[in-house]
Amino acid sequence: MSLYCIKTSWLTLLFFFFVTVALAQTVDLETLGKGKAFKLGGGISSNGVFYHANQEQGRQPFTYFLQGNLNISFYQFSMPISYSYSNQGDQLNYNLPFNLNRLSLHPKYKWIQGHIGDVAMSFSPYTLNGHQFTGGGVELTPNGPWKVSAMAGRLLKATEFDGGEQTLPAFRRMGYGLKVGYEQERYSAGVIAFYAKDAINSIGYVPDEQHVTPKENMVLSLEGSYKILENLEVNTAYATSGMTQDLRADKFKGGQGNLAGFFLNDRISTEYFDAIRAGLDYSFDTSTLGITYERIAPGYETLGTYFFNNDFENITLNTGTVLFDNKLNLAFNIGYQRDDLKNNKERSMYRTVGSLNANYNPSEVLTITGSYSNFTTFTNAKVDQFEVINDDNLLDNQYDMLDYKQLAQNANININYLLSKREDVHQNLNVNYALADVSNAEDGVVRIGNASTFHNGNISYTLGFPNREMNITSALNGTINTIGMENASTWGPTLNIYHKFFENTLITNFGASYNTSNLSTANTNVTNIRANLSYVLKEKHNFHLNVIQLFKKLSTGNTSELTLTFGHSYSF
Repeated sequence: MSLYCIKTSWLTLLFFFFVTVALAQTVDLETLGKGKAFKLGGGISSNGVFYHANQEQGRQPFTYFLQGNLNISFYQFSMPISYSYSNQGDQLNYNLPFNLNRLSLHPKYKWIQGHIGDVAMSFSPYTLNGHQFTGGGVELTPNGPWKVSAMAGRLLKATEFDGGEQTLPAFRRMGYGLKVGYEQERYSAGVIAFYAKDAINSIGYVPDEQHVTPKENMVLSLEGSYKILENLEVNTAYATSGMTQDLRADKFKGGQGNLAGFFLNDRISTEYFDAIRAGLDYSFDTSTLGITYERIAPGYETLGTYFFNNDFENITLNTGTVLFDNKLNLAFNIGYQRDDLKNNKERSMYRTVGSLNANYNPSEVLTITGSYSNFTTFTNAKVDQFEVINDDNLLDNQYDMLDYKQLAQNANININYLLSKREDVHQNLNVNYALADVSNAEDGVVRIGNASTFHNGNISYTLGFPNREMNITSALNGTINTIGMENASTWGPTLNIYHKFFENTLITNFGASYNTSNLSTANTNVTNIRANLSYVLKEKHNFHLNVIQLFKKLSTGNTSELTLTFGHSYSF
């Protein structure tokens, strides 16, 4: 099928659905004259960050952020609008193929939801999954069995290579997607199609070492579920992806590799992959039991996602139950995983993976939670809690996105005990311990220097005065790390005072912490002082001010950092 036919088919489908919507959604006469016809609501916020240090830290002295949302409604029609703007992009000395500043509109009428501007949609993990695009989309969810979603827009903007190390060159990439589902009480079925293509002439020459080529991708997916019994359900999904890695390659008449191949012109650089997932879920009394099989072929990818794991096979068994009069909740997950499905790698990986989560509430004053897992090869959580405590940037929100790789085991236990809950005084004690064990085994042996262990401990005491709207929290934090052959420890106390004034319109928060780190090569002492003020005016305006003063005593010298964040938000 030619590219012209593909585009014509997409446009015809989109036009058909939009016309259907327009004809079906005439003015509902029953709503006229009832209630307030026009409503306007939303909010805006602005934040500024001043930063100063006595040594060069690589941060800009001033950064601002503007965000807002506006919701316009007329009877059953609504038009949410959101935007975000910052000067962070102006501070970069390199180019990116996506927008840091965004504007989006999300009009809605009854069961019709639109998306216009810089937006993102998700169809399934194997097709389109959260990739930002600049364009438009629609979701139709009427009361009947049919559900339809469609999108069209620019996935990547043309970005020339300027020689910068951090510049990400990219061809202009357009994407089109359609999802149609049919749902009944006992079964459901759906089909998904996603197509993306780069414009070959959208940018100039890109060096071969950048590994950037114009691509084309077609993905087709089928999914469905069926209730065998009231408490027994089977579900499955199958996806095929055809990927042309370089549109400049010669055409090839070798036949289609799979279903997606019927919609692509084969080239020497065209490859075909598939993915499958099937599961069976059974529920009885207060327990659940499920089994899932998933297989992703080596090389499987789609241009509708930013990152995709492939070349693995999983078989997972999961179960959960409630015991002791709903006081104990247990969830258990165990499975088997292997990679190198085509035996092309020098080394293959086979492992048993599992996790256990427990929540126990023996009384109203005591809660115990625990977890254990060993099935992730990387984590998105900071292992060292002091990197969070000493973070002086309130707007980065990055402390949950550190990637420690090959994390073999995680264990955590938390005990929360309510010492007293009188009308005038509350007292609470919390104890937390976390263990992260990292190891690289070769031939079943973990050699010296190939294992790392992270112990994090925290104990905190909170004294609350409800009548005064005041809480005082003191804590002691400790971390012991063994990284290879290096031992390190960090410990220190923290104090935090929270108080409300003037009928809860003025909220204050003051905190101070001190921690010292001991390594074989150096010692570090950090003093952190934080203050926060938030004032609400007429229930619509919120003014806030945050001050963070950081003092670091290092073996190479002393440093100090001051971060001042101020802002205002208005809701209407």
